[in-house]
Amino acid sequence: MEKSLFERWAEFRDEIWETDRHYRGFMKTLIQLNKETDRGVALVTTSFLDMLLGDAIAAFLIDNSSAEKLLAGFNAPLGSLSTRIAACHALGLITDEEAKQSDILRKVRNEFAHKIEVTCENGAVKDLCNNLSVPESAKEAKARTKFAKASMLLLIRMINRPSEVSQIRLKCGDWANVGSFAPSSG
Repeated sequence: MEKSLFERWAEFRDEIWETDRHYRGFMKTLIQLNKETDRGVALVTTSFLDMLLGDAIAAFLIDNSSAEKLLAGFNAPLGSLSTRIAACHALGLITDEEAKQSDILRKVRNEFAHKIEVTCENGAVKDLCNNLSVPESAKEAKARTKFAKASMLLLIRMINRPSEVSQIRLKCGDWANVGSFAPSSG
């Protein structure tokens, strides 16, 4: 008996969730968020965003040891969330809006990472969350809900970005013939 479209889709979905590290990470993030405090929500979502941005850069750069040095290890130039957002934006791997949203999420994370008595419903975190892009249905929601919705929407847009970016991966140029790249004068 032939399987229904729904059954085939469910098998395909389950295979992706089990084999693709980005989807698996997203699912773990969703599960973890239900158990977290405000601080935990900020740290978990931005950690996953950080991974996706790093993977997008790695998928774009030439696959060599210099690219690895830029992204990993102590004091790696592209090792922080801030520099990864800036690099992805400068390289055209994320849009202006994605960069703006990522930066707000990063600032919220930093509030929680560097201060003790912080919640989503007071001070700078609340103000930052009020600047996030959320669906109309969440415009009047509490700051934690805005943060969660905005971060999930961004993560959903970003989940395939490393794979998409890998399609336009940089290649080493033929610099011995650089003159052949000059525009013709005529």
